[in-house]
Amino acid sequence: MSKFNYDASDAKLQRFIKEGRGQGRGAEYQPWLNVHSIASRGRVSRVSGWKTGRVHHFLSDNETRYFYLCEWSDAVIDIREHYPLMDLYEMTDILDDDLAKKLMDRKTGTPHILTSTFLITVKNDEGQERHFARNIKEARDFEKNSVIERYEVIRRYWHKKGIPWGLVSSSEINAVRAKNIEWLHAARRLSDWGYSDQQIAGEIRFLMELLIGGQGSIKNAIERFDSQVSGEQGKGLLMLKHLLAAKQIKIDMDKPIDLNHSAKSIEIVDNKGSDTVAKISG
Repeated sequence: MSKFNYDASDAKLQRFIKEGRGQGRGAEYQPWLNVHSIASRGRVSRVSGWKTGRVHHFLSDNETRYFYLCEWSDAVIDIREHYPLMDLYEMTDILDDDLAKKLMDRKTGTPHILTSTFLITVKNDEGQERHFARNIKEARDFEKNSVIERYEVIRRYWHKKGIPWGLVSSSEINAVRAKNIEWLHAARRLSDWGYSDQQIAGEIRFLMELLIGGQGSIKNAIERFDSQVSGEQGKGLLMLKHLLAAKQIKIDMDKPIDLNHSAKSIEIVDNKGSDTVAKISG
């Protein structure tokens, strides 16, 4: 908790602190900002995370896309969005009085809490954790000198913390990959759809057999699955999305997923989810 003497009259700031926003990690973390906090100039979204098991809040499409890319990375173990720089005002060596005054509300004198869009935690093969911070750069961000100045403060903050920080523009976000991940994301946990692992294990194996031994397109295999096993339209597609999300099968995620493509475009992955052991032939 910051030692800064926040203005007790600012009810909103005090409420955020009392609610524990910006504290904790994993499932316990609460973002400083959520879709109800401020009026976004982009499209807001809430997504249930694979890594954390909690609902994440995003204020623009670019934030959401970057999140999906982090979800897909096996190295990422925690994603904290809209992370507040709560102890910034204690860092007098990077924030002099003049600069601090610019970061305060002109009417109330309450300090603005700067945030980084993401604080990401990754773990390497040796089990060591490290963090990096990112701010998603929107085109409008550089229309005002005050915004540029804030980014410089954020840069100094993370440098002082010894945590790598950077701005990410829309051109640096792989939109095709993000869209593909978004398409399959909700199918990762089949329990969300009312299925247990034991219940669908046989059906999963059958769909994979259809993909491996079948002729024609991915869509053809799904249609055969639905007609021969489930009797439930749409279940085959859900199973396919789940296999992709669980990385039990692979497809080129940097190209738009097209179910009319040949089943040859899909690869079967071993149990560790890392090595290709067989390629599906049509």
